[in-house]
Amino acid sequence: MLIPLVLNANASRYQPKTTNLNGEMLYFGLNWTLTSATSSLSIPGQQAAKGMRYVTLLLKIDNTLAQIAIPGSPFEYMRLKHGNASALPEHTTIPVAFQVGAVGVMGTVSFQVSQQTSSFTLILVSQKGDNGDQGSIDFHLP
Repeated sequence: MLIPLVLNANASRYQPKTTNLNGEMLYFGLNWTLTSATSSLSIPGQQAAKGMRYVTLLLKIDNTLAQIAIPGSPFEYMRLKHGNASALPEHTTIPVAFQVGAVGVMGTVSFQVSQQTSSFTLILVSQKGDNGDQGSIDFHLP
């Protein structure tokens, strides 16, 4: 990252920027809502590589099933498609299981992507033995 060392330099362009979103999908019997996306040059403990940025998604998950839902680790089923590439999660706070009646469970997932990309698709991929269950949400960031 190049930061100009001059008087009155504008460092605000290096600050995280959050965009409110409202994308919904059904996956693994759970209702998922993408509420916001934050673009930043770092996440706790990590700085983005040159020409890259982190996109951190805030999701709200509801379990309306009559049983505990255990989709497993988001590292296994979450992907962020951007252009012709697909990123794996770098960090997440999304639980691996959701109790019966759980409503408004919040979690984040962070991906490292090119700074040049502005169109994304969050994909929750099918899991082994459940080929028909996949969800996706398209969104844009400045």
